[in-house]
Amino acid sequence: MKWLNWFILLCFIPLLSGCWDRNELSKTSIVTGMAVDKGESFKYKLTIETTEAREMMVQTATGQAPSTVASLEGNSVAELVSKFNIVNATIPIYSHMRVLVISEELAKEGMLDFMVFFDRNRQIRDDFMIVIAREGKAEDILKVNNMYKKSASLKLFTQLTTMQRDWGGAPDIKLNDYTRIYNSEGQAPVLPAVQLIGDAKKGGNVENLKSEDPESQVKVNSLGAFKKGKLVGYASLAEVRDLLFVQDNIKSTAITANCEEGEKKFEYRVTHSSTKITAKEVKGIPHFYIKIKTEGILDGTTCTNTIGNASAFEQLEVNINKEMERKIKDFIIKTKEQFNADIFGFGDLLREQDYKNFKKYKDTWDDGYAKAQMHISFNSEIKRSGLRKDRFITN
Repeated sequence: MKWLNWFILLCFIPLLSGCWDRNELSKTSIVTGMAVDKGESFKYKLTIETTEAREMMVQTATGQAPSTVASLEGNSVAELVSKFNIVNATIPIYSHMRVLVISEELAKEGMLDFMVFFDRNRQIRDDFMIVIAREGKAEDILKVNNMYKKSASLKLFTQLTTMQRDWGGAPDIKLNDYTRIYNSEGQAPVLPAVQLIGDAKKGGNVENLKSEDPESQVKVNSLGAFKKGKLVGYASLAEVRDLLFVQDNIKSTAITANCEEGEKKFEYRVTHSSTKITAKEVKGIPHFYIKIKTEGILDGTTCTNTIGNASAFEQLEVNINKEMERKIKDFIIKTKEQFNADIFGFGDLLREQDYKNFKKYKDTWDDGYAKAQMHISFNSEIKRSGLRKDRFITN
């Protein structure tokens, strides 16, 4: 019995080792964002944003800068992360990072070298957003203070999340998503693109945070398409929504379509959307049958149609369907001709549904995508007209 007690005690000893890797809060800084640019003297320039906890809280804020941005150059991102205390006084904690910004210049040359580090590093989670800094430096995106979140990275993360949920203007791409699609046989990756409007130096001032009309802002304005790890072109915000419709990733959005009377328009708020795609090869040509079904409400109209009954919605629905079928078809053609890359994932669908015929495209799906035929059916259903049956404007 005595030996049994000693054995049980020995089993508990490893559990009493304590927090061997602990760091005191006063000696650490939370990294919320990172940016990678081409260096001037070395290969890369890494910029890190860390937050000041006291300035982030209303109760303890003193009016000082809520975050700090520092940069360092080196030949690998892994090296820079390891020695970042050259410019940073405290120990950087990377597990709460929200945004990784990559410069357009670097994206065009290829990002494989440093993306491997983010994919392998055990201190960095895979739930952060990856964006392209269009027409500017990635580091400048992290220097723009704002009233809403104070931290540029936290604001941009929330901005992208809200944009995807409320309008469909940004895909929800995390690190794991990018890695999976990059290694896919039938899909090319995409990343949201942002642009700095104004002067980055003024955006870093505390006055920019307090201003009703900030002198510098970061806007989500497009989508970057990649092929073989390199940026090959951009899609507009409207085209991003077309992409998400096809991928069945629309949660809510608003569609503007033409009335029957010239330039007058109406708005259709989508509250529910579902997409089904059938893929098969017929006589050596891949065919994709895309059926998109939406439900929503009439958000606003300047049409002269009477909308007091459900049948009045029929012509409006026809106009919506024609408009969206045309836009989606045009964007697919653009991806074929300008990007030569399947960013929709049609190749993966063909692999899943008709693998026998997909095998011949395993390493050359771009050729199969170029000749693929798309059959698009957009079906909208207006459920109601909001709080008012008749038009607000009668003439």
